[in-house]
Amino acid sequence: MDTVIWVDENDVVIGEIPRSKAHEEGLLHRIAVVYVVNERGEILVQERMSGRFDHSSAGHVDPGETYESAAKRELTEELDIKNVALKELLSASISYDTESHTGNKVRHMYRFFEYRGEPQAVNYKEMRRVFWQNPMDVWRDMQNDMDNKKYTGGFKSSLKNYLKIKNIS
Repeated sequence: MDTVIWVDENDVVIGEIPRSKAHEEGLLHRIAVVYVVNERGEILVQERMSGRFDHSSAGHVDPGETYESAAKRELTEELDIKNVALKELLSASISYDTESHTGNKVRHMYRFFEYRGEPQAVNYKEMRRVFWQNPMDVWRDMQNDMDNKKYTGGFKSSLKNYLKIKNIS
């Protein structure tokens, strides 16, 4: 069974639950997010199979994993980036999204990290494509996506924090 770590608003573990239950009922659960950044300060954006744009790399934290180990696993699975040091940028925050295929309201507790480098290979079973983009250009475009059809809600939440932390305006 695909289980996730159910947490409260303070990131205290409540238990483990099926991912489907967390998504169906809007129960807060953990994900790890990574922004891959190049030497020009651009972020790698992925186009998900749904057609929506999302973080460079992200995924659920499995039971027994830390946020950082989940972030590293996702980097390897999605972009073939292995054995790298990550810089943690945000310790914990909540994001909200609506699944495009079900309409379910999803809540994630996330920590996000930064990695400076290039993807080694793109896993096209997980995403359609990736591309580099100026983070402010992405943010400006997000302001025209009020119904979260172009960008995931989680990406919107974390990018706002990323820009603030990196002092980008």
